[in-house]
Amino acid sequence: MGFSFNQQGKVVEQVRQIAGEQVSKALEDVSTGGEFGDTVHRLRRRCKKLRGLLRLIEPRFDDFKKENAAFREAADSLAGTRDAAVMLQTFDALVRFDSASDAARQIEQELADAVRAELETGVAAIGKAEQRRLLDRFSELMTPVAERIPNWSIDGAGFGCLGPGLQSTYRLLRVGMAAAVDEQTADAFHEWRKDTKYHWHHVSLLETTAPELLQGYAALLDQLGELLGDHHNLAVLDAALAGMKGRVDGDIGIVRGVAAERQSMLAVRAFGLGRQLAAEKPRALRRRFAQYWHLLPLEK
Repeated sequence: MGFSFNQQGKVVEQVRQIAGEQVSKALEDVSTGGEFGDTVHRLRRRCKKLRGLLRLIEPRFDDFKKENAAFREAADSLAGTRDAAVMLQTFDALVRFDSASDAARQIEQELADAVRAELETGVAAIGKAEQRRLLDRFSELMTPVAERIPNWSIDGAGFGCLGPGLQSTYRLLRVGMAAAVDEQTADAFHEWRKDTKYHWHHVSLLETTAPELLQGYAALLDQLGELLGDHHNLAVLDAALAGMKGRVDGDIGIVRGVAAERQSMLAVRAFGLGRQLAAEKPRALRRRFAQYWHLLPLEK
């Protein structure tokens, strides 16, 4: 059925089916192999979708904490294989940003090469045996969840199973944005990003209710999430750069300054888009989506 609801009835069954399909596809990704980095990326994305689904039913699902922790542990088991590569990609994007700037280039090639060489030491190739161990561990963590999904119990019926979670996460998105505006810290932006991503997953799950209206909204939420994701990646890179002082020839402060400049630009864009996406009150958003829900067929 894909990552979406397709009828008004049998909501619990639909939740189970959506979750079951995501877990099954994740386990299939593990077994079919392919390029390790791509496989890890797909597996972590599936875990994020599953955690987004859980957030939607959280107020009506007694086992939320247990299952959320299970999906988080599965994703975290692969996190180390992605972090160094993402940091390197973030640095390369920063160098391109600096080169394209209207102002004079700040990061000279020699400094860029030195920083990149330092970052590359963290992207050591993982041997085939270690790759297999990591993927097997992921399967070990996901398989018990797959066995529990058919017995998931959710209180309520119809949109009543989903409305409270939709409203709660959207409210947290608004709170997170306000905190980011006030605090201007990496942690505040990261929290805002997480709830933006969850709300994006919720809209994706409900997009079939009013596709012509919600496709654009979902795309803008995705765009906001990407802006905030880039902001977070730069914060992680900055922490790594701070640790390079004394190990890299050249002024590492120049690179950190360009990163801060890029973060500021991303923040301005994120606040402008976020204010538009979060203009509606949480209760009003819930009522609107409840009306969309009734556009679905009663049964399929």
